[in-house]
Amino acid sequence: MSHNATIPNHEAIINFLKSRRLSLYVSKPALRHIQEFFIAATAKGYRGKVVDIAEWSSCHRTSIGHFLSDGVWDESYIQRLVKQESLSFVLSHAKQTEQPIFVIHDDTVSEKTKPSSQAKHPIEQTDYHHSHLKGKTVWGHQVQATIVQCGEHSLIHDIHRYDKSSQSKIDDACDLAKTMPIPPYSGYALVDSWYTCPKLMNTYAERGYHLIGALKTNRIVYPKGIRIPISTFASYVTKRDVCLVTVNGSTYWVYRYEGALNGIENAAVLLCWPLDAFQNPIALHAFLCTDVSLETQTILDYYSRRWPIEIFFRQTKQNLGFDGYQVRSIRAIERLWILLSLTHLYCTIGLGQPSKFGDGLIMVRKQVKVDYVQWIYESAKNQVPIEAVLQQLKLA
Repeated sequence: MSHNATIPNHEAIINFLKSRRLSLYVSKPALRHIQEFFIAATAKGYRGKVVDIAEWSSCHRTSIGHFLSDGVWDESYIQRLVKQESLSFVLSHAKQTEQPIFVIHDDTVSEKTKPSSQAKHPIEQTDYHHSHLKGKTVWGHQVQATIVQCGEHSLIHDIHRYDKSSQSKIDDACDLAKTMPIPPYSGYALVDSWYTCPKLMNTYAERGYHLIGALKTNRIVYPKGIRIPISTFASYVTKRDVCLVTVNGSTYWVYRYEGALNGIENAAVLLCWPLDAFQNPIALHAFLCTDVSLETQTILDYYSRRWPIEIFFRQTKQNLGFDGYQVRSIRAIERLWILLSLTHLYCTIGLGQPSKFGDGLIMVRKQVKVDYVQWIYESAKNQVPIEAVLQQLKLA
């Protein structure tokens, strides 16, 4: 064994990357960088910074920064790979189980500190965006994500920066909807109130999907032909008009309306209040479903399946450095997100059996530790000097 051999040989990660034919689209050095990104991103304490990657890399942080911002490798292939693999998995699972496919859209803001006017090298393409989490406008990047889901399996399908100067979020979602395969049995797009509009509904309908989305309570409905906002109409609903529905352990009073909305010929609209807050206008929530054949319970159960995208944002921010980056080049930032999505996919379907991300992350961390122990053991057997081992481990 050479005393300066790169350590260690993380065979499971290498096999995953090779089986996806990455070696045809990236050079050996770039493939090594991607492998080391996997190791760093899944390590405890990773924050998304280049120095974090350097701790687990055989290269200096300047080389890693160059790889991200100026390296010659095809990140678009990795982006396509994530889309293809996620769709292939859920399509196969839907055919086996005859369950619906769900496509979940949402967006988040990666908040950054606004630079001073004298800053020479600010982070590129940052702007003001509304943060739903904070309920105010913040400085940073707005990122759109899409999860595809079938049964108990939720996979990342797409992450990309939203550029509000080029098109609307609705048009952006419509572009992605056009790429969705026709579901083998049934399919539903799950969205929040921002995306619940005729244009996205019609785009998904062309691909064989219904839409289930939240509604703002100022939307107009037409009960018995009378034009009225949902919030006003809800004030006339009595206990005799509602039923109790339990979703994920919480119980709600629910009124069901079927009919027209502005721009929508026919849909089911559910008005929901928590069990202890009936007719409290602040507690009112409304949901729309274009599939009027679904029962009220099923519509709310299906809508609750949006939760995995919220989990995705939280887990990737906490574990994969989704918004912790400090690189300034927008190309480097977008490449980090693409590598993050591939890492997330690896933790869910790349370990030999489908896993929830959290479980897969634990498995990867354990395997990396095993790889290091194995390498140290082999080094000792081959009489590699302890100084060389410490140097390779960056402990010298």
